[in-house]
Amino acid sequence: MENRYCLQMVSCGDGCCGTGNGGTPAENVYSTEETVCGKWIDGKPIYRKVITGTLANESGNGFVFANVSDLKIDRVINLYGNMIQNNGEVQVMLQTSFGSFGAVSMYYGIKTGNISYYFLNNNGQYSGCTAYVVIEYIKK
Repeated sequence: MENRYCLQMVSCGDGCCGTGNGGTPAENVYSTEETVCGKWIDGKPIYRKVITGTLANESGNGFVFANVSDLKIDRVINLYGNMIQNNGEVQVMLQTSFGSFGAVSMYYGIKTGNISYYFLNNNGQYSGCTAYVVIEYIKK
């Protein structure tokens, strides 16, 4: 049987493609720079940005992870991320995540522009962990 090949074409006309690396769609790019990653149901562009930060040293409620008011967010589409336990044995997914009796629940405050979180630290196993948070949103 003869080999057959398929080609996939990507439209780059509306600003949602590539990062200078040969036309890789932005939908697959995770960057600390704001990136267009799709379209919302009303046709507005969806933006994605990765924010890094350090979690608190103690358990508690309402810790501010980052202020993102400069992004001019109208609606958060998705908010998620991860962190690694200090001993390197457990990766915890952030949004609402339970692992080794640790928990993190994140939320976006519309009036303050803060990404905040509730944190159950489990006897210091997650104190000061570096977290990577991905926010996907549409702008005002």
